[in-house]
Amino acid sequence: MAASDFEAQVATGHALSRDGRGEAAIVHFQRLVERYPHEPRAHFALAGAFDHEGREAEAVAPYRRAMELGLAGDEVPRWYVQLGSTLRNVDRAAEAVDLLTEGRGRFPDDAPIRIFRALALHSADRCDEALVELLDLLLTNPSAPDLRGYERAIRYYTDELWTAEGGERA
Repeated sequence: MAASDFEAQVATGHALSRDGRGEAAIVHFQRLVERYPHEPRAHFALAGAFDHEGREAEAVAPYRRAMELGLAGDEVPRWYVQLGSTLRNVDRAAEAVDLLTEGRGRFPDDAPIRIFRALALHSADRCDEALVELLDLLLTNPSAPDLRGYERAIRYYTDELWTAEGGERA
């Protein structure tokens, strides 16, 4: 499959997901993985589809496989964020912290990695470190940091934490 054909197939799967057809997106990406088992982006897309449908436990293996196969470029920092978040969501907070700490070492200026690392630290009951991570991010990015499309997820987790603490939004 030519690169443009592959990209079109990935775009089709993402469109299915955006249109509320998440299960169809999963099937689409499973077929893409079957057709191109050595293509890391196919595994990465499948993992993301599982995540999007709340099937985080099923996302871990394809995320890991994507990196084993050589995921590269701009998708690598996204991989750290998405797998780290997934691990946190399946109650593997310590593993999420380790992974996101590695990602922070590789991409020290990546705001989403730092934010999701703070969430993982919080889940691992390391709240002081989580706060330091966020305050340091704020100090090094006094204007709004580039969240690279993770705003919706960050808002969701912010609201979830606020509600868990018994707070109400004004």
